[in-house]
Amino acid sequence: MKRYIQKLISEVLSGMLSNGQITALPDFRLDVPKENFGDYTTSVSLAIAREGKFQPNDVAEIIARELEKLDSKQIFKTIKVVNGFINIFISDAAAAQNVLEMQTDIAIEQIGEKPDGTSKKVVFEYSSPNTNKPLHIGHTRNDVYGMANINLLRVTGHEVIATEIINDRGIHIMKSMLMYMKHGEGKTPQSEGLKPDHFVGKFYSMFEQENIKDKPALPSESATLSTDAAVPHAVQTQPTPLENEAQELLQKWEAGDPETRALWQKMNDWFFEGVKATYAREGSEFDEVEKESNIYNQGRDLVLKGVQEKVFQKEEDGSVSVDLTDQGLDKKYLLRKDGTTIYITQDMYLWSLRAEKFNPDVAIVTTSAEQAYHFDVLGKIFVLLKFPWAENFKHLPYEHVFLGKNKMSSRLGNAVSADDLLIMIKARVRETMKASQKIKASVDDDELVEAVAFAAIKYGYLKYDRNTKIYFDLEETIAIEGNTGPYLQYTYARIQSIFEKAREAGTGAFTALAPVSLTEPSEQALIRHLLHYNETVATAAKDFRPTAICNYLFELSSKFNTFYDQVSVLGADSEQKKNERLNLLAAVANNLQHGLALLGIKTVEKM
Repeated sequence: MKRYIQKLISEVLSGMLSNGQITALPDFRLDVPKENFGDYTTSVSLAIAREGKFQPNDVAEIIARELEKLDSKQIFKTIKVVNGFINIFISDAAAAQNVLEMQTDIAIEQIGEKPDGTSKKVVFEYSSPNTNKPLHIGHTRNDVYGMANINLLRVTGHEVIATEIINDRGIHIMKSMLMYMKHGEGKTPQSEGLKPDHFVGKFYSMFEQENIKDKPALPSESATLSTDAAVPHAVQTQPTPLENEAQELLQKWEAGDPETRALWQKMNDWFFEGVKATYAREGSEFDEVEKESNIYNQGRDLVLKGVQEKVFQKEEDGSVSVDLTDQGLDKKYLLRKDGTTIYITQDMYLWSLRAEKFNPDVAIVTTSAEQAYHFDVLGKIFVLLKFPWAENFKHLPYEHVFLGKNKMSSRLGNAVSADDLLIMIKARVRETMKASQKIKASVDDDELVEAVAFAAIKYGYLKYDRNTKIYFDLEETIAIEGNTGPYLQYTYARIQSIFEKAREAGTGAFTALAPVSLTEPSEQALIRHLLHYNETVATAAKDFRPTAICNYLFELSSKFNTFYDQVSVLGADSEQKKNERLNLLAAVANNLQHGLALLGIKTVEKM
């Protein structure tokens, strides 16, 4: 519907351009105004009035009249001009027909379709954990955000290849291995009764706990201010014996030492076994998984090609750099003087592999905000290398997650894992269910409890924009009142309860019809809100902003609960009105289910 109105406005503006009323086509937006000001509004008249030929209201009246003439589908009820704004009211019949259609078919605008009819291909990287520890709640934000965006892109017509790069090598991996060599004593996850990735992570934390004992104390303030300030600084940065051992182990790994490689493979296999179980529970899926160990020394040829094309510079010592100072960045080294690669070189190679394999139109990666500079540099390098999709390389950074006010560290072992978060949330969900007078479902229904827990977690992340720090509040997150995932699930279950009562009362399957006679304010608020789902999804996909879906669904649920408190469905004063209200609720329920699925949240039939 929004697209239809935009098309009509564009036709009106083109006509005004042709007859000389305006000298250029202005940009315009079609927004959703406050209630009672229409279903859509545009301020295009104000932009035209700035040229000086018209008063805002005069040009708005001209556009309004022409829109009514062009409305072949007869979807306009009326168009009102207020202070230069054009407020469009959709006809009751068109709004009611939309409700009828939404019961079975939710058509989403296919913004991912190219002019030739094919789909835009998107390579989307998310998650990408290290193999030395289980996923923690920061990873969960990545996974939940990544999955929601992939769902949004797919439902709007994009072909998405979900990818990750597993960081399975490096000094951090060696730290876990070293501790297992010293303290593992042949133990396994099974012998210790631990989830495999948690078993591996225990040794990573053990390294930091032991290593801190060997680190010299930080210099005191007086030492820092002394004339011999370089001495305490040198002591502070001196590697500890454990750090030296980990570095020696890394050298053995890089040299292909069989014993080192065997232990590395064993611990990585444990990690993969554990993380796959976490992925399966939270719903993360990948079309391609790459491992850093396969590419860490690649990319040299890409850099040398860049030197030949004079986009990279070879330094006097043999190293290679790219100077991005003219773009507000720094000089970045791409090869060491001995010709070996560094981290950014590996990323260059990784994305060149993906480009060759998938030929994407758009390339996307989401990571924590700390890596924003790295990916800014990487994007500029892709442009210099003239990768076809370089201008459409996007990094989606997100902010930190805190449990309450606590900052966590995997190294120190006080990070809350994704698995532990789920355990905590499930326990709180059960407590809430026991204490609530509203919830009738059994606390022994583990499938339902887990569905509610994941709704709390996922919605608890996605209701915030990615650039917002999240202070995860367990009690707030699981509440069945307020802006939470469980509240939306409860709303859906409440509608299913009405349908069940209708069946028990002998109503059975109601006749599908458009609710044309529903005129109560709470009924109209629901009907009008349903008009905007399609465009909300399209905008959320375009802006990589699942938060918009959360906002829409929360408002939908709030409007339903207002409706339910004010209007009787089964006690309606006529059979037709009861039938129409049941039709309206069927559309609301289908809309809720569709929107929650985009967020990766399951609906529940009873609660």
